[in-house]
Amino acid sequence: MADYSIRHELDTIIKNTETYNENLIPTELLSNLKKWKWGSYGWVSPASLMFTATWRKYYYPSVDCCMIWAEDETKQPIPGGYSIRTEDETISIPLLAKYDLCEGFCSPNSGMQGSRAIEKMRSLKRLNVDFDSAQRTYFDLKLFASILNQINNLEKAQLMELIKYFIVVAKGIRQKRLEDNALLKENSSTDLDVLSILKGVPDPEFTKCVAAACLDLIYSPHGLILEGVKDHKTAADARAQKPGDLTLTKDNLPIMAVEVKDKSQCIDWNNIERAKRIINLNNTLTSFIFILENRQLATTPIINEIVSSQQLTTEDGKVISVVSLHEIYYLARAIASEAEIVNKTGCYLSEAPAVKPETKAIWIAEVCKQ
Repeated sequence: MADYSIRHELDTIIKNTETYNENLIPTELLSNLKKWKWGSYGWVSPASLMFTATWRKYYYPSVDCCMIWAEDETKQPIPGGYSIRTEDETISIPLLAKYDLCEGFCSPNSGMQGSRAIEKMRSLKRLNVDFDSAQRTYFDLKLFASILNQINNLEKAQLMELIKYFIVVAKGIRQKRLEDNALLKENSSTDLDVLSILKGVPDPEFTKCVAAACLDLIYSPHGLILEGVKDHKTAADARAQKPGDLTLTKDNLPIMAVEVKDKSQCIDWNNIERAKRIINLNNTLTSFIFILENRQLATTPIINEIVSSQQLTTEDGKVISVVSLHEIYYLARAIASEAEIVNKTGCYLSEAPAVKPETKAIWIAEVCKQ
């Protein structure tokens, strides 16, 4: 069956599927699928690969769907193998993205791009379940391999129900996401200690959203527009030399570039060098700010050495500064209420594509209990 025909048929299935017949899916496989931590950090990227393996087996029943590499580690063809990455990137991801089903379910780029551990296993030639479990992954690699091997044993009717199962799961995640985002966007008169909540939530995207809320409240009255919250943090972004995690622009020109570091991160001289390269590429930048969530890290010996260095007195170094999120937060508090910061943060949490679902749940619970 031609790729175009498969794509067209899958498009129709994704569009129309709302239910699946659980009785047609083997109990053991269904049990394993329910162990999968849908939407959790590290478990998202491989999800589309399971969907891809399922439809691949459905349309090519004689093919072993666990032979997920077309070439081995020496670039030699693997007999009977196929490139699950190619199928995932050219068919699965575009179709899931068409119906807004990627966010929270799978990677918007490719399952393989976010699953380097799977790529490194090419020497196995087939993804069995008896491999060395020393591979370090956030998701359960053994569980992933077990599911793929169980998929390979399914009959055609069972495979169709499994295709529908993945679609129903993705649509359920989409519905919950839309409901949560609607709640996050609701204005509230709640006064919360945002920095205290942030302290107990290990999510870099949350840190970025709080920083964005503060910067927006400080600079938007002066005609600057904040950009970057909606961006995916990918290698492609880095290659595109985006000015920073966040950018304040005026008349579509970057005025201020901002790099936000969560509580686990600090900066070193390599960050300064990168900032100087970006400044030289964007002659409209008047400021490059590193915002550190960890207040103590903003005054380490290395930071003190950096800010007192002659490098920061050079033309491209003058615009670089290092501040804590605490400072930015209280600059915003001088002109805005805590409720305004809460509402702006909630709005950005609804827009940032990589915020963890559990972060949204914590935020909603905190706002709603007030």
